[in-house]
Amino acid sequence: MDHAAQRWHASIGVALILAGSGVGLGQPILLVAAMVPLGFVLYGSVSRVPPVEQAVSARRRIRPTQTYAGELVAVELTVRNTTDQLLADLRVVDGVPAELAVVDGSPRAGLTLAGGEETTIEYTLRARYGEFEFGPLTARTHSVSNTNTETAELSVAGDTQIRAMYEPEAYPLAERTLPITGTVLADRGDEGLEFHSIRAYEPGDPASRINWRQYARERELSTVEYRPEEATEVLLIVDVRPVAGHARTETDPTGTELCCSLAGDMVDSLLADRNRVGVLAIGLDESSVEGVGESANQFSTTARWVPPANSQQTRTEIEQLLDAAAATVRPGSDRRERGAYDTPPVEIIERLSPRTQILVVSPLADSYPVELTRQLTTTGHSVGVYSPAVCSQSTPGGQLQTTQRSLRIDELRGRNVDVVDWDPAEPLAVAFNRGRTLQAGTYQ
Repeated sequence: MDHAAQRWHASIGVALILAGSGVGLGQPILLVAAMVPLGFVLYGSVSRVPPVEQAVSARRRIRPTQTYAGELVAVELTVRNTTDQLLADLRVVDGVPAELAVVDGSPRAGLTLAGGEETTIEYTLRARYGEFEFGPLTARTHSVSNTNTETAELSVAGDTQIRAMYEPEAYPLAERTLPITGTVLADRGDEGLEFHSIRAYEPGDPASRINWRQYARERELSTVEYRPEEATEVLLIVDVRPVAGHARTETDPTGTELCCSLAGDMVDSLLADRNRVGVLAIGLDESSVEGVGESANQFSTTARWVPPANSQQTRTEIEQLLDAAAATVRPGSDRRERGAYDTPPVEIIERLSPRTQILVVSPLADSYPVELTRQLTTTGHSVGVYSPAVCSQSTPGGQLQTTQRSLRIDELRGRNVDVVDWDPAEPLAVAFNRGRTLQAGTYQ
């Protein structure tokens, strides 16, 4: 039995007792008093609210719907009374994904809406890596007399999803190329768009490449060579060890999430340019990546990889690997033993082609990525480092970690390694340009 029925039965009972007592005792005042609970019942019956599904509609607006981990996202929820009756006490809760933190405003509200009236609730979320789906709106109405309550979950029109990603414009790759058409300029002459050199004419050279101006001036045939655009082979080494799982605050994305998100969009960009791309994720639990990555190439149990290639299967396997890796560490989780998840550099080097270029994506939370980069460069590989900053500045421990990270970046740059020191609060392109300028001005 609901509250409304209980109140109705109680009111009727009281009215009958008062009326019976008035008749039996001959007291008119008791008969008049019996009208009070009857009036309460009558008022409750005429003030009933319509079903929530018929009385309320909602539309959600998310800006932006596609962003990067750590960015603020504004949400506007417009709630409308679709009837001509007054909704004196309407309470709503938006279906915010449990993984996202509300940093300003509230997705909850208590409203009073006249017939046909609408109002907008605004709040702000902080995005995290991945795709997040909003749930239905929970709405509850109370009648004026508070004798009638209606509750329902309502579908919301408009935007329903947030996706956190990155879209940097370019990545530093050395001019080591494979004979596949791509976007890295080769260091030899052939057919292409950019001028490379002029050589003596050889029988069979196409007429379109003959230097006709020189022939008109000197009556000697020569052939123009151009730099062809070729593809390169790139391996992204993504640091998802427990030590990389720090975050500035509980509502900020972790270093793990930032590294996986950044790596995912680097892969998209490089594959779109027809390069051969692979991903090696270091620091995974065996249970978290069962069936993900290539088991035929046995790394230690804390590493999985997708070897460099360019195909839809490669893209799918990389996405699965990064999705599994991004979910392994959250703020406040156990950091576990340092060093236990470090893959020996020799295990990585022995599986690489001499022409493979390396992009290390790591928050540089300890010295392991520095040592790995040192050994990779020693064996002749071109290495670049992308490092999201996740150390907190509000505690002495965080300040110490920031200083240690800065020293690691200086050490890498001292070895002529391109390092992009990226504050997630700024666009990646800004950090990339700053790092390139510093590299050119200081170490070259």
